[in-house]
Amino acid sequence: MRASNPLTSVNTRWLTLALGAALLTSLLATGSYAFPIGKATFKDDAPFSGCWVSTPLTSSDGCLTVAAWADANATVGANLYQWWWIFGVDSGTGNGALLDGSEAMTLQFDKGVGASTIFFLYTGGNGGATNNLARINISGFLSDPKAYATTANAPRVSNLAYASGTLSFDYLSDGGSDYGQLLFANPNAGGGQRLKITGAVSPNGDATGYGAALFSASWQETAAQPMVLPVNVRLNYANSFSTPDGAVTVRGYSDRNATVAANFGTDFDQCFGVYGGANNGAIDTDETVTVQFASGVGLSRLDGVYASGQVTISGFLSDPGFMDLGGGSFGVTYSAGVLGFYPSDGGHHVYFFTNRTASAGQTLRINVDPGTGYSFPIAGIGYANVHTLLAADIPSNVAATQTTPDGLLTVSGYSDTPGTVPANLYENVDWFGVAGGNNEAIDGTESLNLQFSGGAGLSSLGTRYSSGGVVISGFTSDPGFTDPSGTATGVTYSGGALTYTFNQYRAPEVVVKFTNPAASAGQTLSLHTDGNAGSQLALTEIGYGAAPTTISIEKVGNNVILTWPAGTLQQSSSVNGTYNDLPSATSPYTNTISGPQQFFRVKVQ
Repeated sequence: MRASNPLTSVNTRWLTLALGAALLTSLLATGSYAFPIGKATFKDDAPFSGCWVSTPLTSSDGCLTVAAWADANATVGANLYQWWWIFGVDSGTGNGALLDGSEAMTLQFDKGVGASTIFFLYTGGNGGATNNLARINISGFLSDPKAYATTANAPRVSNLAYASGTLSFDYLSDGGSDYGQLLFANPNAGGGQRLKITGAVSPNGDATGYGAALFSASWQETAAQPMVLPVNVRLNYANSFSTPDGAVTVRGYSDRNATVAANFGTDFDQCFGVYGGANNGAIDTDETVTVQFASGVGLSRLDGVYASGQVTISGFLSDPGFMDLGGGSFGVTYSAGVLGFYPSDGGHHVYFFTNRTASAGQTLRINVDPGTGYSFPIAGIGYANVHTLLAADIPSNVAATQTTPDGLLTVSGYSDTPGTVPANLYENVDWFGVAGGNNEAIDGTESLNLQFSGGAGLSSLGTRYSSGGVVISGFTSDPGFTDPSGTATGVTYSGGALTYTFNQYRAPEVVVKFTNPAASAGQTLSLHTDGNAGSQLALTEIGYGAAPTTISIEKVGNNVILTWPAGTLQQSSSVNGTYNDLPSATSPYTNTISGPQQFFRVKVQ
């Protein structure tokens, strides 16, 4: 039942080979679960491998487009040139396989993804006697990417600085025998941006010339369901990390009881754990990572890779609803707040948790079997508000209707618009749609009804592999649509219907927001496409939140009439006292003016 650990010491997995290059372990992926979501190793991957072309080249997943320029302003086109293990610019002057002189290279990221890593090779200053430093600039960031460097054989990157959209750093000449490994703790800073790379001689060295070339680049989702990723926690930098939204804090410990704080360790942007022990990028048998969730937020997914031995997660309030849709585990058990399972092999696997209330507000502790050589490298920790329906929550092709455990949202599939002919909900990996046509999406005449109750209304909608016109009808007012990725176009609201065009037919997930849940509170919305050929929606999440609730008070004769839109009326004899539910009270509620003073409020789940 137990396999030897395929993750050896992180510090020794990147070794210098003949010709002074290094071998990077290939990424394993299942479905859309690449970690990072995309990567290009230019010497190996089409269309970059062996290229010598003047036209821009786009990665196979469509998320990265690379172009070469003869000038630093990126206005005069030049050839992209991949030679040996390096990728550079051939403008007709200088070294054709390097960026040098006034040349530039641009990396254009698709909406919904941003740079996670950029690895340099054959880069640095030349002509100096003692300190051959190049100054590399990467411009186009939306904000500070929080760049940092890790070491393969020797420190190469220094003097990292960010200002006004541009990251600059010095690069010590590697002579083609080492990597400059630049990582970004904030991939969102490059989301949908065109990053421009230029170089010069550094003022901090004695070089008389410079050259730079790329080896690889990777990218992460920027407008998706939130996750804690390896690039966020950084290598040997700190023993705790809190997400920008304050929802999750992860901490590292060098003991199994989580009492001795220890810095995080990472294996680049692939996985993380605790620094020290046998594996810097993993939780070893005598180490712990804890995950503390804010109230109302719980564990939605856990990504693992290179794992072996039994993994235990303790601290749940109840059974967390462990789901392994990819067959990446065996021996799953749950008892008294502790979940246990064995990863089936060293591949990258994603485990979902359908009962987020089991971990909401809790601190979970992740350990691995104390057997020799076992470890659990974390490739990502996903979390979600408990008022969220995720694709993994839906049994695929079983029923046409799914109701959330709190009863606030019922989703129903139909083969027609408006919905009169029920059709099963169909789930695949982490997206879903309506059975028929493209089973994994809403397309053609299909529609999805979202029925809200208890004062809840639509707050978010996640999609991937989606394109064409989107129509959501049934609002009572403008729902306050926002799209952080900037993908949506033609957004309009009129007469209860929101329409927009959404062309994100690639793998990255994009979650759009609705800032006015009151516009759909208690309503039934109809969600469908414009019906045109090629239009489809593959949903990943439906978020819902409580709309603001007010109580109206009206005196009629000797009575007081209370009116409220939704929720449970509560009563107390003191404004700061204990409020008790009045489950039989419905709006409008009539009270006779008699007896002692009473106070009322409405409870909305």
